Amino acid sequence: MVQKAKKNTDIEKVCRVFGDYVEKSPYIDWLWSEKLGYILMQVNAEKQEIVESQVISDAGSLCWIMFHEVAGDVLQRTNNEHSLYEADAAEKAEIEKRLKPYAAQLPEYRDFYDKLFERP
Repeated sequence: MVQKAKKNTDIEKVCRVFGDYVEKSPYIDWLWSEKLGYILMQVNAEKQEIVESQVISDAGSLCWIMFHEVAGDVLQRTNNEHSLYEADAAEKAEIEKRLKPYAAQLPEYRDFYDKLFERP
């Protein structure tokens, strides 16, 4: 017998904060599974297929992924296909501007911003 997944209020909060972003994004989506819980999917909307999926087990992981998504979106829109740690001052400023509304609602994850630009 499969155990039923349980909702998590911290993950729900991150989902609410990034809800509009995910709704507008052609690249990511999420869903709730009674068996697995929260699932974040990278999608190809043109081909109507799931490219990759990941079960999300904690709010911090989801927030980290979403910060990366927003930052990567900024680089993609400026046609700068390089790693975040290679971002220049103008790119970092734009990323911070785009992340500010999310970080303001999720102050417990504000330190993620600085870690975005660290070399792996």
